[in-house]
Amino acid sequence: MPLCVDIECTTYNKGNPYDQRNKLVSIHCHDGTQSWSFKPSDKVEVQELIDKHDLLILFNAKFDISWLRLYSFNVTNKKIYDVQLAEYYLSNQQHKLPSLDEVLVKYGLPVKVDKVAALWDAGVQTDDIPWDVLCEYGEGDVEKTYALYVLQLPKFSQKKKILFDLACQDLLVLQEMEWNGLHYNQELCHEKSKALQQDIQQLRTKLDAVYPDVPINWNSNDQLSAFLYGGTIKEEYKELVGFYKTGVKAGQPKYKNAIREHQLPRLFTPLQKSEMAKPGVYATDEGTLRKLKGKNKKYVELLLELAKLTKLDETYYQGLDKLNAEMHWPKNYLHGQFNQTIARTGRLSSSRPNLQNLSGEALDIFITRYRSGANQLCEVFPSWWPAHNEAVVWALSRCST
Repeated sequence: MPLCVDIECTTYNKGNPYDQRNKLVSIHCHDGTQSWSFKPSDKVEVQELIDKHDLLILFNAKFDISWLRLYSFNVTNKKIYDVQLAEYYLSNQQHKLPSLDEVLVKYGLPVKVDKVAALWDAGVQTDDIPWDVLCEYGEGDVEKTYALYVLQLPKFSQKKKILFDLACQDLLVLQEMEWNGLHYNQELCHEKSKALQQDIQQLRTKLDAVYPDVPINWNSNDQLSAFLYGGTIKEEYKELVGFYKTGVKAGQPKYKNAIREHQLPRLFTPLQKSEMAKPGVYATDEGTLRKLKGKNKKYVELLLELAKLTKLDETYYQGLDKLNAEMHWPKNYLHGQFNQTIARTGRLSSSRPNLQNLSGEALDIFITRYRSGANQLCEVFPSWWPAHNEAVVWALSRCST
């Protein structure tokens, strides 16, 4: 007999389980006939209930499994049925994962009366919601999720069911990958960012010298287009209009906001079909810049190097540190999200950060868990994590460094 499980947690960063401000508040279960609500302290009762069932039904399973594992509930060796992921396959792999209410409407079931969501919207944290209200909400979720499971099962063709079962196995691996995280060296990031900032400033100084009286924002596509292909650069400045005659500012200069326009000559002829939606503005992406030719090619080389170094700094050296702080993850760890359903082609994707597209120039900031490829764990995981699946950890560490 299957067991439907749902958790409720605090909502910092949308309840991200690796945000150290968050905590598990309640666990709700339903087996088709009976519903239960537990607090995290009811560990023995929850584990006994889980152990009695071979199949766990969840909605957004990767999220709930992460929370259960975080509080040392053992869900290994359990088959998983993710109702949200099932609907993705039953609807011919639509781009967007549906919400619980959207699936309920599709199957003609009543949507939940969301008292808890109203409290969240009012700024009330989950652990401050009255227990009876939270129990009603959570038990309603598991009962409706179980009902959807019953309605979905007959709709699967044999081929779709095979694909879905494989996807449910995959999500356990992806959860493990997110759980383990990617270890990086924050101190080295700071050192490299500082050195890179000096190189970036030198490049900007060389470019600024082309038109020393024109303040150009090298991160603006419009202004970069004007620099390369000719156009107008608008400069905001304070224009002196007189002096205050009375009051506390008497005798002080008086200014108004004004705009000064600089007309720049054309350095390059725009490529065909490179005009953007805004008239007179042309593409300045890397592919376009590499096709530009002529005596002013040296400026293109400076711009390409500036873009490269800026991206390296903002994406990795400063970017990863900023993301780590924003998400309140454990120091030196990145817990990116692996997505089974975001890419239209059906391939796996990764976000916040994109761990599938790491720059080769930044690989030295990442720390392998193994020495010289040996099967010996050389990194101590954060103390608040339970034991890990070493086989998966080994494979991931070999791939990520």
